[in-house]
Amino acid sequence: MAISAAILRVVSVAMCLVVTPQFAEAAPFAFISNQGADTVSVIDLAANLAVTSIKVGKDPAGIAIERNARYVFVSTPSDHAVSVIDTRTLTVVNTIHFEGEVLGIAADPIRDRVYVAAWYDHRIITIDTKTFKPTGYFQTGKIPSGVAVSAQGDRLVVANRDDDSVTVYDLKTELPLATLGVGKAPFGVTISTDGKLFFVANVKSNNVSVFDLKALRKINEITAGEAPYAIAHDPRRHQLYVTNQQQGTLSILDLQRGGEIANLAVGEYPEGISYYQPFDRVYIASWFDNQLVVLDPATKSITARIPCEDGTRAFGDFILK
Repeated sequence: MAISAAILRVVSVAMCLVVTPQFAEAAPFAFISNQGADTVSVIDLAANLAVTSIKVGKDPAGIAIERNARYVFVSTPSDHAVSVIDTRTLTVVNTIHFEGEVLGIAADPIRDRVYVAAWYDHRIITIDTKTFKPTGYFQTGKIPSGVAVSAQGDRLVVANRDDDSVTVYDLKTELPLATLGVGKAPFGVTISTDGKLFFVANVKSNNVSVFDLKALRKINEITAGEAPYAIAHDPRRHQLYVTNQQQGTLSILDLQRGGEIANLAVGEYPEGISYYQPFDRVYIASWFDNQLVVLDPATKSITARIPCEDGTRAFGDFILK
């Protein structure tokens, strides 16, 4: 993989970290969007250390890493664009422009594509990750927000925030399969690793909808904290980790019991979240604290707070494995 084949020689100079990208072994890394700073922080997760900062477009938010781990795609809504970062050089190598604002973004695990949510155009735009050009689109409901692709590459799920619904697409036929009602103002969407379930964070109804992805039916609705925003799935424990924006907490939801088993203070206005199974750690972007918070799910305790830059969001799959 790209960045894992690099030596990142970190030198402290005048209290700043300078990275010289001479290539060698190191991984994994997180790419964390900082909306207020217009940057992406690159975090060495083995060391819990920010190793560099990359200037991108205006107000970066969504993150996706394409299947070959060569490029990171960063949505910059105020620019109506997506910045493309080369993981070998840690520089922006392309900027893809759109007609309107874009936010949610997800990578296809079996095709050279990323899917970008165009808010006010009510569509998902497909981008070729080799040419950086649009190749098509999927029509959605109003204000598409969270976007997720199954690990098997057969399903695309999109949250339609202002329609209180999600739409599921067949990526082989590129046709919609169903539009399903959820709670109020759905935002973050996550699909289980085995492709059997998907989960939707409903910001204004303070719960998470659980669906059977094959049968396309709702099987549960689990109460979370105030304003749940994004979700990470832990397949080992059959748990969900949910960021609650307004509450400044993380809900741990037990899928087998169908309820919340813990509500933990993590920081002010948590947003993006990811679970990294090899380290058994949950990584939470704390927007108003400008930090990436590291949680041990076994002990339910915070093990590190990694400084980033202003406005840490990281909405999407931000870990380069």
